[in-house]
Amino acid sequence: MEAILDTNFILHCLMKGIDFLSELREMGFVPVVPREVLQELKDLRSKDKVSHKERTAISLALEMLSSKEVKKIKLGEKSVDEGLIKKGREGVHIATLDREIKAKVPNKIVIRSAKKRLEVERD
Repeated sequence: MEAILDTNFILHCLMKGIDFLSELREMGFVPVVPREVLQELKDLRSKDKVSHKERTAISLALEMLSSKEVKKIKLGEKSVDEGLIKKGREGVHIATLDREIKAKVPNKIVIRSAKKRLEVERD
């Protein structure tokens, strides 16, 4: 079972100290990162408004996700969000914190901040 990762999910996990790749694997998911998300991370890293802490998290994310163990896909839609919503409607689990995406996909993986753990939500 695959879980496609969104940019905000990845960065939030790293900023909160959550080892999302290990947790997803323990939950039975294969982490999948869209190439468009990798590009978003690279673009974010070069922006002036990004804090040092965020830039560090972005660099760590790019390093972690470059592993051959993390499957990469191309969404092929106009925007990353549209691609995630399309995949989510096809039944793939989407790891996101984005309210719009969460409202439009039935299977999502979210962070329970109080527990600093990942949790699966199904509509």
